[in-house]
Amino acid sequence: MTETIIQNQLYDWCSDKRHPVTIDNCGACTIGKADLLSVTKARLVHEFEIKCTVTDFERDFTDKDTKHKRLGRADNRLMSLPNYFWFATPPNLLDLDDIPDYAGLMIVDDDGCVEEKPAPRIHSDNLSDKDRRYIERGLTHRYWRRRND
Repeated sequence: MTETIIQNQLYDWCSDKRHPVTIDNCGACTIGKADLLSVTKARLVHEFEIKCTVTDFERDFTDKDTKHKRLGRADNRLMSLPNYFWFATPPNLLDLDDIPDYAGLMIVDDDGCVEEKPAPRIHSDNLSDKDRRYIERGLTHRYWRRRND
């Protein structure tokens, strides 16, 4: 299962939950780039980190150790964190014991998504106007770039 297929299934899950905005490979509201970012009507942010191999999952904690430390402390002061953080994987890739307390686990296959471990709320701050504008600019830029291709 590829990252793109998982992103498509996650988009369907977010759409079923009536999230008005879902964008792939987005750098707003998180440290680094989210594989998928979704915003609820209440302006709460879900970040999905897609992992297709155990090695990729393990590498995330060395390559992005600052991000995971901040998520674990719910440190939303210097840079925005998502309200919910998920790992999204194909079936049978990870054990629940592998998932940090601050993260959820979404299992994705050809039939859709299953919340294996619900993501706990990391903090209650709504999406800032600055981050909302950043997402809007990014979506507008992507639209016009693809339209002109």
